[in-house]
Amino acid sequence: MRKKLKFYIRALVLILGIGGLFVFQSCENNPNELGLEFILSDTLGTKVLDSNRDTMQITHNNYKKFINTSASADFFVGKTQGYESKALLKFDGLSSAYQGGTVLSATLKFHYAKYAFTDSMGSVSFNMYPLNTNYNFTTITNDSFSTGSIGSTLIGTYTGAPTNYNEIAIPFDAQTAKNWLEYAADTSYAAKNYGMILMPNASSNTIKGFSKSIDTLCPKLVIIVNKNNVTDTLTYSSIGNSGAVSLIDAPSSIYMADRIVLQNGVMFGDIINFNISKLPGRVTINQAYLKIKLDKANSITAYTNPGIYFAGVTDSVLKLSTGSITAIQEDSITYSVTLNSIFQSWNYGVVANLGVRLFNLSESVNLDKLVFFGPSVQDTAKRPKLIIRYTPRG
Repeated sequence: MRKKLKFYIRALVLILGIGGLFVFQSCENNPNELGLEFILSDTLGTKVLDSNRDTMQITHNNYKKFINTSASADFFVGKTQGYESKALLKFDGLSSAYQGGTVLSATLKFHYAKYAFTDSMGSVSFNMYPLNTNYNFTTITNDSFSTGSIGSTLIGTYTGAPTNYNEIAIPFDAQTAKNWLEYAADTSYAAKNYGMILMPNASSNTIKGFSKSIDTLCPKLVIIVNKNNVTDTLTYSSIGNSGAVSLIDAPSSIYMADRIVLQNGVMFGDIINFNISKLPGRVTINQAYLKIKLDKANSITAYTNPGIYFAGVTDSVLKLSTGSITAIQEDSITYSVTLNSIFQSWNYGVVANLGVRLFNLSESVNLDKLVFFGPSVQDTAKRPKLIIRYTPRG
């Protein structure tokens, strides 16, 4: 009887020992966040700061900074919800052989690019005027443009609701076309060819984009001119960065409570600030991992790459930054980025902690916007979350 009891006790100990081995392996191979923190902190000598758990203060500030949009494949005209986009067009390379000729007619032609902000079925309406100032289209921004450079002569109008890539043909002022041909022959001619502006009017209820980067679709000025009893049809293209540019503005009402707003074209950006006073000085940053959540309901991303950059701020007044780190889109709403080098430089005092600037990868392409939940949003699961893993000195 005693031998049987010893046998049963030994078998039970063996079973418990094997079961404990499997439990240990399971914990080791699949640690949860708390288990991982224990392993890193106690086993490997690293420490962890969690912005949620350790009440690390995170704040943010939206800002507006006008940019040059000439790199876009399209130009944009219209008005909606306080937004306004006007466009500058220029036709260079006009022939100098038609001085003294008679312009019989002129037509401006371009194609809708099937981009709308925000109503694809809406109507766009604009007036066209000559420019009396010569602007560099590859550098001009909305705040560097003067309304005093707009001529008083109405040279064309358009109202319509294009929905496809169809061509739009607008009758163009014949006298202005003649002036530009005369200027091509004699640059001392009084009326200069500095291009034109397309100004949206009150009849617009949307902003629409028009192609400018493809030769077959870009704006064209067609002039029918007669000289020495010979009639010619002249066609000039406005293509590329120097041929057209959009000047976009938007209202401050775009800012939403507890939201980080990034919008192309204008552009709107954001600076996130982190209070890392709980982080000991001169430690080794093993990982500074930030996650932010997209507010899909208020974002417009149908036409652009929904990616974002993070960069360390060097001037919080001028909104300047250095370097850039591309965020990873983990799923449809979660973006993450590792900012080790930025936090390491702050911790060592190499640069001042002025925050991290966020901006869209496609900021000059169109008017699309990405909206993220801010650090004060009521649902804490949607707030930006920062985890810093570090190794103390010694």
